[in-house]
Amino acid sequence: MLFTSATFLLFHLGVVALRWVLPRALVGPLLLVSSYVFYLSWGPIYGLLIGGMTVLGWAAGLGLERGWHRRMLLGGSVVSLLGVLAGFKYAGFLAAQGAALLRLLGQEPGAGKVDIVLPLAISFYTFEVISYLVDVYRGDKAERSLGRFALYVAYYPHLVAGPIVRAGELLPQLHAPQDFDGERFSDGVLLCLVGLTKKLVFADRFSVWADEVFAHPEAHASFGVWMGVIAYTGQIYCDFSGYTDIARGASKMLGLELPENFRLPYLSTSITEFWRRWHMTLSRWLRDYLYISLGGNRLGAWALYRNLLLTMLLGGLWHGASWTFVFWGALHGVGLVVHRLWEGFARARPWGGARERVPYRVVAWAVTLVFVMVGWVYFRAPTFTLAHEVLGRMFLPAVGPDTLRAAWAAWPLGLRTALVLTGALVVAHGLGRFEVGPRLHGWMPAPARGVVWLVLVLGCYLLAEPREQFIYFQF
Repeated sequence: MLFTSATFLLFHLGVVALRWVLPRALVGPLLLVSSYVFYLSWGPIYGLLIGGMTVLGWAAGLGLERGWHRRMLLGGSVVSLLGVLAGFKYAGFLAAQGAALLRLLGQEPGAGKVDIVLPLAISFYTFEVISYLVDVYRGDKAERSLGRFALYVAYYPHLVAGPIVRAGELLPQLHAPQDFDGERFSDGVLLCLVGLTKKLVFADRFSVWADEVFAHPEAHASFGVWMGVIAYTGQIYCDFSGYTDIARGASKMLGLELPENFRLPYLSTSITEFWRRWHMTLSRWLRDYLYISLGGNRLGAWALYRNLLLTMLLGGLWHGASWTFVFWGALHGVGLVVHRLWEGFARARPWGGARERVPYRVVAWAVTLVFVMVGWVYFRAPTFTLAHEVLGRMFLPAVGPDTLRAAWAAWPLGLRTALVLTGALVVAHGLGRFEVGPRLHGWMPAPARGVVWLVLVLGCYLLAEPREQFIYFQF
């Protein structure tokens, strides 16, 4: 039941209609049943896993609140949850590394192969249950109702790929369902349509040229490879933020607010700022439940740098069982450390005030964006060999057509489409910087909003090129 499918549209509109006609007492059961119907549509066996982890989290939360061997209970619960996640997500990877080690030692590994299907959304709901248990351990109240807790874990708008929601953000809303709010409902419809446009019109069309370049980097000149990396940079943003927009919009239509997950990350002027704008709910999860647990910045500078590196390494590993993901996380960890060192150095210099001036910020923005794009190469490439081939074509120029007219004629349609979409994305970031869209939408009367919605729907229908699932479904 993909967010972009007609099946999901009919399903969601049916749930929305029932949500606003049923008595308040039935809202929770309706959403819980709907969420499990949505999740089980991907595979009935998944229900046993999410149900078991939900019961474990709920029971452990009650035990923590009642003081039952709190440290042991928290540690055992978290280890159990992470063990299930690791078993599904990393068993094959670890087996492959063990086999490689045996070959290195001159021994031939057995012929057996570990091939486990990764249950949909397991990374996301595992993190949500862990955050709930840690919050209860730190003093928050445990949820008494198993049904309400199960809805927090399985709530279908955010279930598959986030945002990663904390219990304190959603459970209070489930305790006291709100009355219908026309303005919130309208904002939800707009968010859904914007998300669909990002996914169907931008992300899936960006992927045409990105896939071509990452499949055959040797066949393209430097400009084409740069555009392939830029296309993937646009694709992953539009794909993931598009999913989040649909999730938040669908939830608004049901009267529930989900946290913001993206805030124009490609306008960042430092890697630290980038992680405050990109996948914000994962960033704060890593900060509050991993970085701070490791000691944060309380134990001195060297411990701070170590904690940053470990946090980002594990953040990279969370995305997938691959050394390229680990390296991507390490690269961002080093970037965060270097930025901290640079800020401390620059702040102590007479010219430190120049950091707030436009020329410095423009250079800082360009450096940050190029650094992020280099990281995306490792994130996208399945092997280091391919990643280094792409980077080599980017930074060691390969000659292409001489004139712009000749280049335009020689460029395939996918590259020209990526250029146009990149320009549109740049304009959209500029408008988003000043919140032009939400302000105009809030100012418009209802008929004008209807026209905007119709234009977005027609745009998706006429320009969409659905090619693949959302990128973050694999995590």
